[in-house]
Amino acid sequence: APPKRGRAPLPYRQSKLTHLLKDAIGGNCKTTLVACVYAEAAHLEETVSTLAFAARVMRVHNAPSANETADPAMLLRRYQAEVVQ
Repeated sequence: APPKRGRAPLPYRQSKLTHLLKDAIGGNCKTTLVACVYAEAAHLEETVSTLAFAARVMRVHNAPSANETADPAMLLRRYQAEVVQ
C-alpha cells in the first residue's frame, strides 16, 4: 500500500505467516484473517503478537479484480472492433 500522510510503508511481510500468505495478503483476492487469542496470562506475549499482526494486516488495502483468460480469438475480435471504431 502506498504511504499516506508521510507514513512509511507497513513492514507486514517480515514473518513466516505472511510469507505463507503472501499471495493472499495484498494480492488480487479478498482475504479474511481470523486471529485466535488466549485469555490466559501464560499466552499473553503470543496474544499481543497476534493482535499486532492482525492490526497490520487490517491496514493492507487491495483491489481484487476478476482474472481474465487471454483467448487469442477473443483478443483478435476485440482489437479488430477497436480498430473499426
